[in-house]
Amino acid sequence: MSVYTTRKASQEANAIAEFFALLGLPTDSVDALADVSRLRRRERNRPLTLGLSRAAYFLIDGRVSELVQHGKTRLWREVMLFEAVSNTVFFPGTYSERAHPPHKGFTTGMCLSRCTFVEVPNTRLTALAMNDPAIALMLARMATKRHNLTEQLYTASRATPVARVAAILNYLAETTRRNVIKPGPNGTMVMTRTEELVASGPSQADIADALCLGRATVEKAISELRQVQALKAFGPGERANRCYPIEDQHRLRQISMGA
Repeated sequence: MSVYTTRKASQEANAIAEFFALLGLPTDSVDALADVSRLRRRERNRPLTLGLSRAAYFLIDGRVSELVQHGKTRLWREVMLFEAVSNTVFFPGTYSERAHPPHKGFTTGMCLSRCTFVEVPNTRLTALAMNDPAIALMLARMATKRHNLTEQLYTASRATPVARVAAILNYLAETTRRNVIKPGPNGTMVMTRTEELVASGPSQADIADALCLGRATVEKAISELRQVQALKAFGPGERANRCYPIEDQHRLRQISMGA
């Protein structure tokens, strides 16, 4: 094995270990999972197919749209689990929105941004979970998280369209860093790095499909959110597709709750 290959493998192992450590697993559990996992990357705007009959996939970076039962679409961000393991008798009481029949065994969708997954073979994950309560609990918590998000974002609701759109944008929002040119102290233009909260990945059509709303309804809701300054309004030349900068997250959250 070349030095480059060894270094790359080490970097990937460290990234996998860091992800599982952030989920609160003890060191022994992290090491056990890292030993049997590997990274999988998918490019933006590429179809997504995950073979759940053979492996579980943890989304550790990116945004995806997932096609679930009855043609429904779900939008997910990082720290989401796609699996069939927790639907077995090993994890009673855990939840998955969809049952995976034996003839299916995969999930499909689209990568809305560049995505990174941790892939863990089902046989290894099942064996580890049966012998390690910390790993079993992690899987149960992630299944519960999916259930809660599905209830909050995607189930039939009496909430207004603007509240539903606000809720999904609030869920997708994360802090990003970018370079901008601003006037300096002496009047010269200088490059500086700034942070902003942005919901990115889905188009307005993706949001409409996920919420079972018309595209014109979603466009109107986003316009209303900009008018009340929950979302930033784009200036000349600033408009970006699939990008929704947040002006006031507290206001956005209030609107999502019907305030």
